[in-house]
Amino acid sequence: MARSGGRFSDEEIMQLRKLPSVANVTHDRITYSDTFRHMCVIRYLAGESPTKIFREAGLPPELIGYKRIERCVARWKESAMKTVKASEDMSNSEVIARLVKRYEHALAVRQRLDQSFDHIVGSPAAPSPALPARRPAAQRNDPETRTEGSRDPAPDDVSDLIIKQQARRINELERMNDALRSKIHSGRRGGDARAPQ
Repeated sequence: MARSGGRFSDEEIMQLRKLPSVANVTHDRITYSDTFRHMCVIRYLAGESPTKIFREAGLPPELIGYKRIERCVARWKESAMKTVKASEDMSNSEVIARLVKRYEHALAVRQRLDQSFDHIVGSPAAPSPALPARRPAAQRNDPETRTEGSRDPAPDDVSDLIIKQQARRINELERMNDALRSKIHSGRRGGDARAPQ
């Protein structure tokens, strides 16, 4: 996909809007979901390449632009460091631990808000996907019980899986909240209209 002055074509906009990592996109601007931004910073501080993170989210640098990716990650990292009051002498792992703790808190708050919304609106949110069951070590290493291409997650992989599931769930809930807010807003607007007397 050829870039023309950093502008997105209509086709690219449609493609980008389908991604959970994208909150909004116009011809010359892209807004990323909060979840993607948080996960991007955590993964970057853990040593992953920004280009790899974006590519795995369906945002290849050929489409987004290398410079745009660099600027986003630098801006998000700076913001994250301020929110957890990170000091120069803190290690990346200490900063990550603080960011994860803050992220978990935000997730808990969102879940409470969703429960409140469910109570008000009366439509429960879809359940979060369950983690796959971990097989005993003997079965994991037995070639007869192993399916092609399968592997049980190592402890780090389980953490990644949980984080990815939480990120997907948060995106899903953000979209549901937006839809419900739109319904509530349009209902109020319609209810405020009064017939002439």
